[in-house]
Amino acid sequence: MSHVRLHGLLFSSDTEVLSVMDRILNGFSIDTEVCTEYCSALQVVTHRGLDMVVVDWTPLHNPMRVVNAARGSASNANSTILAMVNANAEVQAALLSGVNFIIHKPANVDNARRCLRAAYGTMLQQRRRSARCPVGIRVVPTVSGIGRIDATITDISIGGLALQCRGSLEVGWTVAVSFTLPRCNEQIHLTGRVVNADKNGRAGIIFSRLPQQELIRLVEWLAVELSKLGNADLPNGCLGRGGEA
Repeated sequence: MSHVRLHGLLFSSDTEVLSVMDRILNGFSIDTEVCTEYCSALQVVTHRGLDMVVVDWTPLHNPMRVVNAARGSASNANSTILAMVNANAEVQAALLSGVNFIIHKPANVDNARRCLRAAYGTMLQQRRRSARCPVGIRVVPTVSGIGRIDATITDISIGGLALQCRGSLEVGWTVAVSFTLPRCNEQIHLTGRVVNADKNGRAGIIFSRLPQQELIRLVEWLAVELSKLGNADLPNGCLGRGGEA
């Protein structure tokens, strides 16, 4: 997958950190935006989709708020986050905030490269899982709290789908839906949870239950359909549980 260009943020004002991490991130084909100030880093993690966020865990720079903002955004809730720390106390704080990987300072090229190599597979897997195929499938899902409704699936990925509904849904509601994949006769029966919704009837659903054989068929169908769109990040072989999107 060396042809895949991933997108990252490096939040630090430490010249040594910036020098080491810029070299490493380029080596992994990660297009990285550098932010040296808290406010600019907060804007990026809130409004842009990122595969990786690297945070220099310096208390004066509010690293925890940057991580919390990333985890609270629709685009970066599942992004890979790496923290560069000075002390063991910072390790605990970083992990509790939702950081996935830790690098100890002072920055060392070999250690940073080993950590990035471990994180890279996670990023590719998440990119595959989030690759969405646009569709227009009319469905009548059953929604907890309101019963059966008319809706349209507007896009679908390995771990979730987007619905356009008549009426608005609420975050946390359970949705059960069955449908046939376009251009084939494969039936999909799944249950999911609403993770985001607006007043215009748009809702994002994360799968919580999907039979393994149907997941395999969905993966195969997505691989074909995304290849037609020229998508570089096909979900080949990515067979996790639906609820882990």
